[in-house]
Amino acid sequence: MKRLCRVMAIASLAAASLARAASVDIHPAGAEVPENLLRFELRFDRPQALPFDVERLMLLDADGQEIRHALLDVALPDADGRRITVLLDPGRVKSGVGPNLAAGRALKEGATISLRVAGRDAHEPPTVKSWRVTAAASQPLRPRQWRVRPPRSGTRDTLSVDLRTPISSVGERLIAVLDSQGRRVAGTTTLNDGDSTWRFRPSQPWTLGQHRLVTHPGLEDPAGNRQCAAFEAPLSHDETCDGASLPFTPVNLIRSVGHPAHPATS
Repeated sequence: MKRLCRVMAIASLAAASLARAASVDIHPAGAEVPENLLRFELRFDRPQALPFDVERLMLLDADGQEIRHALLDVALPDADGRRITVLLDPGRVKSGVGPNLAAGRALKEGATISLRVAGRDAHEPPTVKSWRVTAAASQPLRPRQWRVRPPRSGTRDTLSVDLRTPISSVGERLIAVLDSQGRRVAGTTTLNDGDSTWRFRPSQPWTLGQHRLVTHPGLEDPAGNRQCAAFEAPLSHDETCDGASLPFTPVNLIRSVGHPAHPATS
């Protein structure tokens, strides 16, 4: 009996240790954010209890003082509770509306800010990420300026897309790949380089023929700017917006059946 109790105690300590080891990645992932930033995203390594307790969050200035009334008191979880979106008050972000006129933007160009995410209990240390605040981002998203690096056909090479500027991390899943038949290619996506590089690894080897990289019309940058309109100048009710479609063709390294191509030599 004593041995059983001892084993149970060790198991409990191990479980507590694992719980304390829970980690979170905070987005935007880069070192800078625009002063008209619209949202943060928290990516936990395990599901969180829902509804998410927004009291765990605090936005701080360079002196460690809370920037009050900057965040909305509602957090938006994804289906499994691993990703939590936290919105800054859009009324303070958007120029010329009541909260903005009354209090101004919570973020100021040139300042340093930090988001502190407290642990679930006193045993779990907080996670803090800091950024330098830059000028407001006010231009529409420009997917047609992205640089697509084609993968090799017959492989599961990663497709890499240089987005030139960061996108909102919640938009990672709003970019997809279609094959030459217009079918969506299954695979996994990641954002890297401060959310400015989108990578896609297919579940099956790349096939020959022209593929397309497509975006959802709702894809945004961190300040809420979309392809068709900036956040400060939204579309009118009678206007519509389509996503972008960028063609690319996996590189064919086979000159003929059974004869792989060799790199050119000088």
